[in-house]
Amino acid sequence: MLELEMLPAREGDCLLLTYGHPESPRRVLIDGGRSATYGDLKTRLNQLPEAQRNFELVVVTHVDRDHIEGILAMLKDPARPIQFKDFWFNGYHHLIGDTVESFGARQGEMLSTEILTQRLPWNLAFKGKSVETRSGLPSVELEGGLKLTILSPNRDKLEALVPRWEAECAEAGLIPGALVVPRSDLPAGLEAFGSFKIENAADEPFEKDSSKPNGSSIALLAEYEGKHLLLTGDAHADLLADSIQPLAQRAGGRLALDAFKLSHHGSAGNTSRALLDLISCGTYLISTNGSIYSHPDRNALARVVRYGDREKEFVFNYETPQTSFWRNNVWQTKHGYRTRYASPGESGSVKLSFSV
Repeated sequence: MLELEMLPAREGDCLLLTYGHPESPRRVLIDGGRSATYGDLKTRLNQLPEAQRNFELVVVTHVDRDHIEGILAMLKDPARPIQFKDFWFNGYHHLIGDTVESFGARQGEMLSTEILTQRLPWNLAFKGKSVETRSGLPSVELEGGLKLTILSPNRDKLEALVPRWEAECAEAGLIPGALVVPRSDLPAGLEAFGSFKIENAADEPFEKDSSKPNGSSIALLAEYEGKHLLLTGDAHADLLADSIQPLAQRAGGRLALDAFKLSHHGSAGNTSRALLDLISCGTYLISTNGSIYSHPDRNALARVVRYGDREKEFVFNYETPQTSFWRNNVWQTKHGYRTRYASPGESGSVKLSFSV
């Protein structure tokens, strides 16, 4: 079996990956959303049989609040429902080298302190060093046969975060990305379909994400029993394309994916045509409730509609003005896409099963 759940992470990510035999599955948790997400996550974890609560791995892709806070709440919970064999997270000392020094931004500092104080496993698969691409694309095979290939970050992306981390820690103890201003460039409510052209939006110049915290995101290609899932955190499109290009070449031009969780919740600066040209995928996942940044951006999804596979599906874990915008039967027929949302009463949660 292979299943991926998007849990209610508000504007962030909280992904539960399950694989293996249905009677004794193994699990990986990737990110934890905001602090409030932990209540939903804990409920979900408590639903698991006790024999299935020792996870193979927990990953925190990077230090933005909508990825790290729920995991920090979990580690601080003395009654947390799960244990885990390894924990992947790049702390401050991973940014600057292999010598442990004082940690940086507030929540990264707090998470690092919890890991050290509780003597939890930390980047064991990398002998305690950073999770990064290094001179190639390192792969780790977990027990049960799940292969994880590291596509992001690289050394340059990690080191680029150092000044920002140090500055945020010095200035009021805030994590990178904490001080944000709600976007004002989108009109209130749902824009009329007739004023938006997919073709025009898809071909607007690509302005790449310059956020250094996002650039430090751990991005993974998960492979199991012939299935391939691209789980990108908030990674930069240029590095994802660079990492995927050799894989695509070996595959004959495009890397075949069974699902692609769009980077940075469908931000326009994280999904480029150059990246889309390297993959073939029929299922695109968008994890966000649209708060703060009004994700997903229309330009990003327009690129997927125009330059992705002919038949495709967008899977949203929340129905919001930004996601319901794509409920357009004319567009869906013309461009060959479908939309899927969380079931009524389950806002924020979507489970996908992949036949193996």
